[in-house]
Amino acid sequence: MNSNFSKITVLLITSFTSLFQVESQTFIGLQHSNLGGIHQTGLNPANIANSRHRMYFNGVTAGFGFDNDYLKLSLPFPFLDLITGDVPSQYKNSNGGIAFNENWLTENVNNKSKNMNFYLQTRTPGFMISLPHDFALGIQYKNTISFQVNDVAEPLARLARYGIDSSSGSISYSGPNQFQVGETFGDNAFTVNMNAYGEIGLTIAKVLVKQDNFVLKAGVTPKMLMGYGSAYIKNRGVLIKAAGTDTIQFGETDIEYGYTDLSDLQDLNSINIGAIKNKILGSGFGYDVGVAFEYSPKALKNVTNNKNNYLFRGGISLLDAGRIKYKQNMTTTNIRNTTGDKIFVLSPAFADAWRVSTDRGLEYTDSTMRTIFDINSADQSTISKLPTTLNIQFDYNVAKIFYVGANLSQDLRGKKAIGSRRQSYLVVIPRLESRFVELSFPTGFMNDYKKVRVGMFLRLGPVFVGSDNLIGQLKSNNISGTDLYFGLSFGILKKKDKEETSSME
Repeated sequence: MNSNFSKITVLLITSFTSLFQVESQTFIGLQHSNLGGIHQTGLNPANIANSRHRMYFNGVTAGFGFDNDYLKLSLPFPFLDLITGDVPSQYKNSNGGIAFNENWLTENVNNKSKNMNFYLQTRTPGFMISLPHDFALGIQYKNTISFQVNDVAEPLARLARYGIDSSSGSISYSGPNQFQVGETFGDNAFTVNMNAYGEIGLTIAKVLVKQDNFVLKAGVTPKMLMGYGSAYIKNRGVLIKAAGTDTIQFGETDIEYGYTDLSDLQDLNSINIGAIKNKILGSGFGYDVGVAFEYSPKALKNVTNNKNNYLFRGGISLLDAGRIKYKQNMTTTNIRNTTGDKIFVLSPAFADAWRVSTDRGLEYTDSTMRTIFDINSADQSTISKLPTTLNIQFDYNVAKIFYVGANLSQDLRGKKAIGSRRQSYLVVIPRLESRFVELSFPTGFMNDYKKVRVGMFLRLGPVFVGSDNLIGQLKSNNISGTDLYFGLSFGILKKKDKEETSSME
Protein backbone atom coordinates (compact mmCIF):
# COMPACT_ATOMS: atom_id res chain seq x y z
CA MET A 1 0.00 0.00 0.00
CA ASN A 2 1.46 3.36 -1.03
CA SER A 3 2.25 5.82 1.77
CA ASN A 4 0.19 8.51 0.01
CA PHE A 5 -2.94 6.41 0.51
CA SER A 6 -2.17 6.26 4.21
CA LYS A 7 -1.69 10.03 4.23
CA ILE A 8 -5.06 10.52 2.54
CA THR A 9 -6.65 8.14 5.05
CA VAL A 10 -5.03 9.96 7.96
CA LEU A 11 -6.38 13.21 6.49
CA LEU A 12 -9.88 11.71 6.44
CA ILE A 13 -9.62 10.52 10.03
CA THR A 14 -8.17 13.83 11.19
CA SER A 15 -10.99 15.70 9.50
CA PHE A 16 -13.61 13.70 11.37
CA THR A 17 -11.86 14.01 14.69
CA SER A 18 -11.00 17.70 14.65
CA LEU A 19 -13.04 19.60 12.05
CA PHE A 20 -16.63 20.53 11.35
CA GLN A 21 -16.45 21.01 7.57
CA VAL A 22 -17.79 22.51 4.32
CA GLU A 23 -20.59 24.12 2.44
CA SER A 24 -20.78 24.35 -1.31
CA GLN A 25 -19.69 27.54 -3.02
CA THR A 26 -22.64 29.61 -4.14
CA PHE A 27 -22.06 33.41 -3.84
CA ILE A 28 -25.86 33.57 -4.14
CA GLY A 29 -26.48 37.20 -3.19
CA LEU A 30 -23.68 38.54 -5.39
CA GLN A 31 -24.52 36.54 -8.50
CA HIS A 32 -28.27 37.22 -8.33
CA SER A 33 -27.86 41.01 -8.28
CA ASN A 34 -28.64 43.12 -11.35
CA LEU A 35 -25.52 45.10 -10.43
CA GLY A 36 -23.28 42.03 -10.17
CA GLY A 37 -21.58 42.62 -13.52
CA ILE A 38 -19.29 39.76 -14.55
CA HIS A 39 -20.31 37.87 -11.40
CA GLN A 40 -23.76 37.30 -12.94
CA THR A 41 -22.19 34.80 -15.35
CA GLY A 42 -21.69 32.46 -12.38
CA LEU A 43 -25.46 32.08 -12.31
CA ASN A 44 -26.26 32.33 -16.02
CA PRO A 45 -23.93 33.53 -18.81
CA ALA A 46 -26.91 35.09 -20.60
CA ASN A 47 -27.37 37.64 -17.81
CA ILE A 48 -24.68 40.07 -18.96
CA ALA A 49 -26.56 40.73 -22.22
CA ASN A 50 -28.76 43.81 -21.77
CA SER A 51 -26.81 44.46 -18.56
CA ARG A 52 -27.02 47.63 -16.43
CA HIS A 53 -23.30 48.14 -17.01
CA ARG A 54 -21.43 49.51 -19.97
CA MET A 55 -18.22 48.19 -18.35
CA TYR A 56 -17.53 46.27 -15.17
CA PHE A 57 -14.29 45.30 -13.44
CA ASN A 58 -13.81 42.67 -10.74
CA GLY A 59 -10.81 43.74 -8.66
CA VAL A 60 -10.67 40.79 -6.29
CA THR A 61 -13.27 38.39 -4.92
CA ALA A 62 -12.63 35.54 -2.49
CA GLY A 63 -14.76 33.05 -0.61
CA PHE A 64 -14.49 29.96 1.57
CA GLY A 65 -16.87 27.56 3.24
CA PHE A 66 -17.05 24.36 5.25
CA ASP A 67 -19.86 22.24 6.62
CA ASN A 68 -20.69 18.65 7.59
CA ASP A 69 -23.54 16.56 8.91
CA TYR A 70 -21.60 14.56 11.53
CA LEU A 71 -19.94 16.89 14.06
CA LYS A 72 -21.22 20.12 15.60
CA LEU A 73 -19.23 22.66 17.53
CA SER A 74 -21.44 23.23 20.58
CA LEU A 75 -19.94 26.25 22.28
CA PRO A 76 -20.89 27.16 25.86
CA PHE A 77 -21.17 30.76 24.65
CA PRO A 78 -22.69 32.41 21.52
CA PHE A 79 -20.56 32.23 18.39
CA LEU A 80 -20.95 36.00 18.09
CA ASP A 81 -18.90 36.34 21.29
CA LEU A 82 -16.04 34.59 19.49
CA ILE A 83 -16.20 37.12 16.65
CA THR A 84 -16.45 40.17 18.90
CA GLY A 85 -13.83 38.94 21.40
CA ASP A 86 -16.30 38.80 24.30
CA VAL A 87 -15.67 35.17 25.25
CA PRO A 88 -16.05 34.71 29.04
CA SER A 89 -12.73 34.42 30.87
CA GLN A 90 -13.44 30.89 32.15
CA TYR A 91 -13.15 29.62 28.57
CA LYS A 92 -9.73 31.19 27.95
CA ASN A 93 -6.24 29.87 28.66
CA SER A 94 -3.39 31.72 30.38
CA ASN A 95 -2.37 33.33 27.08
CA GLY A 96 -5.84 34.77 26.48
CA GLY A 97 -6.69 32.30 23.74
CA ILE A 98 -9.66 29.93 23.63
CA ALA A 99 -9.16 26.87 25.86
CA PHE A 100 -10.74 24.38 23.48
CA ASN A 101 -12.55 21.46 25.10
CA GLU A 102 -12.99 18.23 23.11
CA ASN A 103 -16.46 17.90 24.65
CA TRP A 104 -17.55 20.93 22.63
CA LEU A 105 -17.64 18.66 19.57
CA THR A 106 -20.90 16.71 19.58
CA GLU A 107 -21.97 13.92 17.22
CA ASN A 108 -25.06 13.66 15.07
CA VAL A 109 -25.87 9.95 15.48
CA ASN A 110 -28.89 9.12 13.31
CA ASN A 111 -27.94 5.93 11.38
CA LYS A 112 -27.34 7.98 8.21
CA SER A 113 -24.18 8.34 6.12
CA LYS A 114 -21.98 11.37 6.73
CA ASN A 115 -20.72 13.99 4.30
CA MET A 116 -18.41 16.97 4.43
CA ASN A 117 -17.16 19.53 1.94
CA PHE A 118 -14.62 22.35 1.86
CA TYR A 119 -13.92 25.03 -0.71
CA LEU A 120 -11.71 28.07 -1.16
CA GLN A 121 -12.11 30.20 -4.28
CA THR A 122 -10.60 33.41 -5.64
CA ARG A 123 -11.77 35.36 -8.67
CA THR A 124 -9.37 37.90 -10.12
CA PRO A 125 -9.18 39.60 -12.49
CA GLY A 126 -12.56 39.86 -14.23
CA PHE A 127 -14.05 42.18 -16.84
CA MET A 128 -17.22 42.64 -18.90
CA ILE A 129 -18.26 45.11 -21.58
CA SER A 130 -21.51 45.79 -23.43
CA LEU A 131 -21.00 45.92 -27.20
CA PRO A 132 -23.07 47.20 -30.14
CA HIS A 133 -25.90 45.11 -31.59
CA ASP A 134 -26.87 43.86 -28.09
CA PHE A 135 -23.75 41.76 -27.62
CA ALA A 136 -21.82 41.52 -24.35
CA LEU A 137 -18.38 40.09 -23.68
CA GLY A 138 -16.84 39.01 -20.39
CA ILE A 139 -13.72 37.29 -19.09
CA GLN A 140 -13.10 35.85 -15.63
CA TYR A 141 -10.13 34.06 -14.06
CA LYS A 142 -10.92 31.75 -11.11
CA ASN A 143 -9.00 29.39 -8.87
CA THR A 144 -10.68 26.76 -6.71
CA ILE A 145 -9.60 24.31 -4.03
CA SER A 146 -12.12 21.71 -2.86
CA PHE A 147 -12.08 18.75 -0.49
CA GLN A 148 -15.15 16.52 -0.30
CA VAL A 149 -16.04 13.33 1.56
CA ASN A 150 -19.28 11.64 0.51
CA ASP A 151 -21.44 8.89 2.02
CA VAL A 152 -19.21 7.71 4.88
CA ALA A 153 -21.17 5.13 6.88
CA GLU A 154 -21.89 6.36 10.39
CA PRO A 155 -20.08 3.44 12.11
CA LEU A 156 -16.97 4.19 10.02
CA ALA A 157 -17.13 7.87 10.95
CA ARG A 158 -17.34 6.90 14.62
CA LEU A 159 -14.55 4.37 14.14
CA ALA A 160 -12.38 7.13 12.65
CA ARG A 161 -13.05 9.35 15.65
CA TYR A 162 -12.96 6.90 18.56
CA GLY A 163 -11.31 3.69 17.35
CA ILE A 164 -12.55 0.25 18.37
CA ASP A 165 -14.56 -0.03 21.57
CA SER A 166 -12.47 -2.55 23.52
CA SER A 167 -13.19 -1.26 27.00
CA SER A 168 -13.39 -4.80 28.36
CA GLY A 169 -10.15 -6.02 26.81
CA SER A 170 -7.54 -3.35 26.07
CA ILE A 171 -6.62 0.27 26.75
CA SER A 172 -5.49 0.77 23.13
CA TYR A 173 -8.95 1.97 22.09
CA SER A 174 -11.80 3.56 23.96
CA GLY A 175 -14.77 5.80 23.46
CA PRO A 176 -18.53 5.62 22.88
CA ASN A 177 -18.22 3.74 19.60
CA GLN A 178 -20.76 1.16 18.43
CA PHE A 179 -18.10 -0.84 16.55
CA GLN A 180 -16.81 -3.37 19.05
CA VAL A 181 -14.28 -6.18 19.24
CA GLY A 182 -15.58 -9.26 17.40
CA GLU A 183 -18.02 -7.30 15.23
CA THR A 184 -17.86 -7.40 11.41
CA PHE A 185 -18.33 -4.15 9.55
CA GLY A 186 -18.88 -4.11 5.79
CA ASP A 187 -21.27 -1.32 4.81
CA ASN A 188 -18.58 1.31 4.29
CA ALA A 189 -18.40 2.44 0.65
CA PHE A 190 -17.47 6.12 0.32
CA THR A 191 -15.62 8.59 -1.90
CA VAL A 192 -13.04 11.28 -1.15
CA ASN A 193 -12.08 13.97 -3.67
CA MET A 194 -9.47 16.72 -3.39
CA ASN A 195 -8.96 19.11 -6.30
CA ALA A 196 -7.12 22.32 -7.08
CA TYR A 197 -7.68 23.89 -10.47
CA GLY A 198 -7.90 27.18 -12.33
CA GLU A 199 -10.16 28.33 -15.15
CA ILE A 200 -10.22 31.15 -17.66
CA GLY A 201 -13.75 31.72 -18.94
CA LEU A 202 -14.73 33.87 -21.93
CA THR A 203 -18.43 34.77 -21.90
CA ILE A 204 -20.29 35.74 -25.06
CA ALA A 205 -23.93 36.84 -24.64
CA LYS A 206 -26.52 38.39 -26.94
CA VAL A 207 -30.09 39.63 -26.89
CA LEU A 208 -31.99 37.44 -29.36
CA VAL A 209 -35.42 39.08 -29.12
CA LYS A 210 -35.98 42.68 -28.02
CA GLN A 211 -39.51 44.05 -27.85
CA ASP A 212 -41.13 46.80 -25.80
CA ASN A 213 -42.17 44.44 -23.03
CA PHE A 214 -40.11 41.29 -23.63
CA VAL A 215 -36.40 40.45 -23.95
CA LEU A 216 -34.91 37.03 -24.69
CA LYS A 217 -31.16 36.51 -24.42
CA ALA A 218 -28.61 33.70 -24.48
CA GLY A 219 -25.00 33.23 -23.46
CA VAL A 220 -22.17 30.75 -23.33
CA THR A 221 -18.89 30.63 -21.41
CA PRO A 222 -16.24 28.30 -22.84
CA LYS A 223 -13.50 27.65 -20.26
CA MET A 224 -9.87 26.68 -20.44
CA LEU A 225 -9.16 24.47 -17.41
CA MET A 226 -5.80 24.08 -15.64
CA GLY A 227 -5.30 21.25 -13.16
CA TYR A 228 -2.86 22.05 -10.34
CA GLY A 229 -3.40 18.91 -8.27
CA SER A 230 -5.88 16.12 -7.61
CA ALA A 231 -6.42 13.12 -5.35
CA TYR A 232 -9.30 10.72 -4.85
CA ILE A 233 -10.37 7.56 -3.04
CA LYS A 234 -13.19 5.33 -4.29
CA ASN A 235 -13.86 2.76 -1.60
CA ARG A 236 -16.32 0.29 -3.09
CA GLY A 237 -16.27 -1.74 0.10
CA VAL A 238 -13.97 -3.20 2.75
CA LEU A 239 -15.06 -6.03 5.04
CA ILE A 240 -13.45 -5.42 8.44
CA LYS A 241 -13.59 -7.42 11.67
CA ALA A 242 -11.88 -6.56 14.94
CA ALA A 243 -10.93 -10.18 15.63
CA GLY A 244 -9.21 -9.24 18.89
CA THR A 245 -7.96 -6.27 20.83
CA ASP A 246 -4.78 -6.28 18.72
CA THR A 247 -5.97 -7.95 15.48
CA ILE A 248 -7.88 -6.65 12.46
CA GLN A 249 -9.26 -9.12 9.92
CA PHE A 250 -9.90 -7.97 6.34
CA GLY A 251 -12.36 -9.76 4.09
CA GLU A 252 -13.31 -8.73 0.55
CA THR A 253 -11.66 -5.42 -0.31
CA ASP A 254 -11.99 -3.16 -3.35
CA ILE A 255 -10.40 0.29 -3.15
CA GLU A 256 -9.20 2.55 -5.94
CA TYR A 257 -7.27 5.76 -5.41
CA GLY A 258 -5.22 8.19 -7.42
CA TYR A 259 -3.15 11.26 -6.72
CA THR A 260 -0.74 13.79 -8.11
CA ASP A 261 2.03 14.99 -5.82
CA LEU A 262 0.04 15.74 -2.65
CA SER A 263 2.30 18.69 -1.88
CA ASP A 264 0.56 20.45 -4.78
CA LEU A 265 -2.60 20.59 -2.62
CA GLN A 266 -0.98 21.91 0.54
CA ASP A 267 0.02 25.49 -0.31
CA LEU A 268 -3.31 27.32 -0.52
CA ASN A 269 -1.66 30.71 -1.12
CA SER A 270 0.31 29.33 -4.04
CA ILE A 271 -2.82 28.00 -5.70
CA ASN A 272 -5.17 30.91 -5.07
CA ILE A 273 -2.79 33.86 -5.32
CA GLY A 274 0.27 32.71 -7.27
CA ALA A 275 -1.48 30.27 -9.57
CA ILE A 276 0.19 31.63 -12.70
CA LYS A 277 3.48 30.28 -11.36
CA ASN A 278 2.06 26.84 -10.61
CA LYS A 279 3.01 23.77 -12.57
CA ILE A 280 0.01 22.72 -14.63
CA LEU A 281 -0.39 18.96 -14.29
CA GLY A 282 -3.68 18.60 -16.15
CA SER A 283 -5.76 20.44 -18.71
CA GLY A 284 -9.24 20.36 -20.11
CA PHE A 285 -12.27 22.18 -21.45
CA GLY A 286 -15.49 23.23 -19.76
CA TYR A 287 -18.44 25.47 -20.43
CA ASP A 288 -21.52 27.22 -19.04
CA VAL A 289 -24.55 27.85 -21.22
CA GLY A 290 -27.87 29.53 -20.50
CA VAL A 291 -30.91 31.46 -21.69
CA ALA A 292 -32.88 34.16 -19.87
CA PHE A 293 -35.85 36.44 -20.41
CA GLU A 294 -37.21 39.69 -19.01
CA TYR A 295 -40.88 40.74 -19.07
CA SER A 296 -42.22 44.22 -18.36
CA PRO A 297 -45.87 45.05 -19.17
CA LYS A 298 -46.42 48.71 -20.01
CA ALA A 299 -49.26 49.01 -17.51
CA LEU A 300 -46.87 48.39 -14.59
CA LYS A 301 -43.87 50.47 -15.67
CA ASN A 302 -44.63 53.06 -12.98
CA VAL A 303 -44.41 50.34 -10.31
CA THR A 304 -41.18 48.68 -11.40
CA ASN A 305 -37.63 49.98 -11.33
CA ASN A 306 -37.21 51.64 -14.74
CA LYS A 307 -33.41 51.24 -14.51
CA ASN A 308 -33.73 47.44 -14.72
CA ASN A 309 -36.92 47.64 -16.78
CA TYR A 310 -38.63 44.34 -15.94
CA LEU A 311 -41.48 43.10 -13.80
CA PHE A 312 -40.00 39.65 -13.66
CA ARG A 313 -37.13 37.77 -15.23
CA GLY A 314 -36.18 34.12 -15.37
CA GLY A 315 -33.56 31.83 -16.77
CA ILE A 316 -32.15 28.35 -16.98
CA SER A 317 -28.50 27.38 -17.26
CA LEU A 318 -26.14 24.43 -17.29
CA LEU A 319 -23.05 25.31 -15.27
CA ASP A 320 -19.58 23.79 -14.97
CA ALA A 321 -19.89 21.10 -17.60
CA GLY A 322 -16.47 19.70 -18.45
CA ARG A 323 -13.47 17.81 -17.13
CA ILE A 324 -9.72 17.97 -16.53
CA LYS A 325 -7.46 15.23 -17.83
CA TYR A 326 -4.26 14.46 -15.94
CA LYS A 327 -2.06 12.73 -18.53
CA GLN A 328 1.04 12.44 -16.38
CA ASN A 329 2.17 12.80 -12.79
CA MET A 330 -0.99 10.93 -11.74
CA THR A 331 -0.54 7.60 -9.97
CA THR A 332 -3.54 5.28 -9.83
CA THR A 333 -3.66 2.30 -7.49
CA ASN A 334 -6.11 -0.56 -7.00
CA ILE A 335 -6.22 -2.58 -3.77
CA ARG A 336 -8.18 -5.81 -3.85
CA ASN A 337 -8.64 -8.92 -1.79
CA THR A 338 -10.82 -11.74 -3.12
CA THR A 339 -8.85 -14.72 -1.80
CA GLY A 340 -10.04 -15.06 1.78
CA ASP A 341 -9.47 -13.27 5.05
CA LYS A 342 -6.25 -11.37 5.69
CA ILE A 343 -4.93 -10.66 9.18
CA PHE A 344 -3.23 -7.47 10.33
CA VAL A 345 -1.70 -7.58 13.82
CA LEU A 346 -1.16 -4.44 15.85
CA SER A 347 2.13 -5.73 17.17
CA PRO A 348 4.55 -4.01 19.58
CA ALA A 349 6.66 -3.14 16.52
CA PHE A 350 3.63 -1.40 15.01
CA ALA A 351 3.10 0.62 18.19
CA ASP A 352 6.81 1.47 18.45
CA ALA A 353 6.90 2.73 14.85
CA TRP A 354 4.00 5.09 15.44
CA ARG A 355 5.53 6.17 18.73
CA VAL A 356 8.68 7.30 16.92
CA SER A 357 6.87 9.48 14.37
CA THR A 358 3.92 9.61 12.00
CA ASP A 359 6.16 9.02 8.96
CA ARG A 360 7.76 5.98 10.59
CA GLY A 361 4.33 4.63 11.48
CA LEU A 362 3.11 5.11 7.90
CA GLU A 363 6.17 3.35 6.49
CA TYR A 364 5.71 0.36 8.79
CA THR A 365 1.98 0.16 8.03
CA ASP A 366 2.56 0.38 4.28
CA SER A 367 5.23 -2.33 4.23
CA THR A 368 3.01 -4.65 6.26
CA MET A 369 -0.11 -4.02 4.18
CA ARG A 370 1.79 -4.79 0.98
CA THR A 371 2.23 -8.35 2.23
CA ILE A 372 -1.54 -8.67 2.73
CA PHE A 373 -3.25 -7.16 -0.29
CA ASP A 374 -3.03 -7.48 -4.05
CA ILE A 375 -1.83 -3.97 -4.98
CA ASN A 376 -1.46 -2.68 -8.54
CA SER A 377 -0.09 0.82 -9.19
CA ALA A 378 0.50 2.57 -12.49
CA ASP A 379 1.03 6.05 -13.88
CA GLN A 380 -1.92 6.62 -16.16
CA SER A 381 -4.28 9.36 -17.30
CA THR A 382 -7.22 10.19 -15.04
CA ILE A 383 -10.30 12.32 -15.64
CA SER A 384 -11.43 14.74 -12.93
CA LYS A 385 -14.92 16.10 -13.61
CA LEU A 386 -16.27 19.58 -12.85
CA PRO A 387 -19.23 20.09 -10.46
CA THR A 388 -21.96 20.22 -13.13
CA THR A 389 -25.32 21.68 -12.05
CA LEU A 390 -28.66 22.59 -13.59
CA ASN A 391 -29.66 26.05 -12.42
CA ILE A 392 -33.08 27.75 -12.62
CA GLN A 393 -33.51 31.41 -11.70
CA PHE A 394 -36.48 33.73 -11.16
CA ASP A 395 -36.73 37.36 -10.02
CA TYR A 396 -39.79 39.54 -9.36
CA ASN A 397 -39.67 43.32 -9.02
CA VAL A 398 -42.30 43.82 -6.32
CA ALA A 399 -41.97 47.61 -6.20
CA LYS A 400 -39.16 49.96 -7.28
CA ILE A 401 -36.00 48.83 -5.40
CA PHE A 402 -37.65 45.82 -3.67
CA TYR A 403 -37.25 42.40 -5.34
CA VAL A 404 -37.95 38.78 -4.49
CA GLY A 405 -35.87 36.19 -6.33
CA ALA A 406 -35.61 32.42 -6.31
CA ASN A 407 -32.84 30.05 -7.29
CA LEU A 408 -32.85 26.25 -7.72
CA SER A 409 -29.51 24.50 -8.24
CA GLN A 410 -29.53 20.73 -8.82
CA ASP A 411 -26.33 18.70 -8.79
CA LEU A 412 -25.90 16.52 -11.90
CA ARG A 413 -22.51 15.00 -11.05
CA GLY A 414 -23.35 12.59 -8.22
CA LYS A 415 -21.36 11.53 -5.16
CA LYS A 416 -19.53 8.59 -6.75
CA ALA A 417 -17.78 10.55 -9.50
CA ILE A 418 -14.06 11.35 -9.55
CA GLY A 419 -13.92 15.13 -9.36
CA SER A 420 -15.96 17.80 -7.62
CA ARG A 421 -19.67 18.19 -6.99
CA ARG A 422 -21.79 21.09 -5.82
CA GLN A 423 -24.52 20.48 -3.28
CA SER A 424 -28.08 21.16 -4.42
CA TYR A 425 -30.15 23.96 -2.94
CA LEU A 426 -33.39 25.92 -3.24
CA VAL A 427 -33.52 29.50 -1.95
CA VAL A 428 -35.76 32.55 -1.98
CA ILE A 429 -33.93 35.90 -2.12
CA PRO A 430 -35.71 39.01 -0.86
CA ARG A 431 -33.55 42.09 -1.51
CA LEU A 432 -33.34 45.86 -1.65
CA GLU A 433 -31.27 46.92 -4.67
CA SER A 434 -30.12 50.46 -5.43
CA ARG A 435 -27.15 52.07 -7.07
CA PHE A 436 -25.01 52.53 -3.95
CA VAL A 437 -26.53 50.11 -1.44
CA GLU A 438 -27.84 46.57 -1.77
CA LEU A 439 -29.05 44.18 0.92
CA SER A 440 -30.45 40.66 0.47
CA PHE A 441 -31.24 37.64 2.63
CA PRO A 442 -30.99 34.34 0.68
CA THR A 443 -33.17 31.89 2.62
CA GLY A 444 -33.94 28.26 1.90
CA PHE A 445 -32.85 24.66 1.81
CA MET A 446 -29.09 24.18 1.39
CA ASN A 447 -26.72 21.19 1.52
CA ASP A 448 -28.74 18.93 -0.80
CA TYR A 449 -31.99 20.39 0.60
CA LYS A 450 -31.18 19.06 4.09
CA LYS A 451 -30.57 22.26 6.04
CA VAL A 452 -32.50 25.51 6.34
CA ARG A 453 -30.16 28.49 5.99
CA VAL A 454 -30.58 32.26 6.24
CA GLY A 455 -27.76 34.16 4.59
CA MET A 456 -27.02 37.80 3.92
CA PHE A 457 -25.42 39.90 1.17
CA LEU A 458 -24.45 43.55 1.62
CA ARG A 459 -22.98 45.88 -0.99
CA LEU A 460 -21.85 49.42 -0.22
CA GLY A 461 -20.68 51.02 -3.47
CA PRO A 462 -17.86 48.84 -4.83
CA VAL A 463 -17.36 46.79 -1.63
CA PHE A 464 -19.43 43.71 -0.82
CA VAL A 465 -19.57 40.90 1.72
CA GLY A 466 -21.89 37.92 1.94
CA SER A 467 -22.61 34.54 3.46
CA ASP A 468 -25.14 31.82 2.76
CA ASN A 469 -25.54 31.06 6.50
CA LEU A 470 -24.57 34.26 8.30
CA ILE A 471 -27.66 34.58 10.49
CA GLY A 472 -27.37 31.00 11.76
CA GLN A 473 -23.69 31.46 12.53
CA LEU A 474 -24.24 34.63 14.55
CA LYS A 475 -27.30 33.55 16.55
CA SER A 476 -26.43 29.92 17.29
CA ASN A 477 -23.79 28.36 19.51
CA ASN A 478 -24.17 25.01 17.68
CA ILE A 479 -22.08 25.33 14.53
CA SER A 480 -21.69 22.64 11.89
CA GLY A 481 -20.15 24.90 9.28
CA THR A 482 -19.46 28.41 8.12
CA ASP A 483 -18.91 30.36 4.91
CA LEU A 484 -18.02 33.87 3.82
CA TYR A 485 -17.24 35.74 0.61
CA PHE A 486 -16.15 39.32 0.01
CA GLY A 487 -14.64 41.50 -2.67
CA LEU A 488 -14.14 44.76 -4.47
CA SER A 489 -15.71 45.38 -7.91
CA PHE A 490 -16.88 48.44 -9.77
CA GLY A 491 -18.61 49.36 -13.01
CA ILE A 492 -19.63 52.15 -15.37
CA LEU A 493 -23.39 52.20 -15.81
CA LYS A 494 -25.16 52.68 -19.09
CA LYS A 495 -26.74 56.07 -19.81
CA LYS A 496 -30.31 54.96 -19.40
CA ASP A 497 -31.34 58.27 -17.94
CA LYS A 498 -29.77 61.60 -17.06
CA GLU A 499 -29.42 60.63 -13.45
CA GLU A 500 -27.08 57.74 -14.24
CA THR A 501 -24.67 59.34 -16.71
CA SER A 502 -21.28 57.65 -16.28
CA SER A 503 -22.12 56.65 -12.70
CA MET A 504 -19.77 54.43 -10.77
CA GLU A 505 -20.86 51.38 -8.79
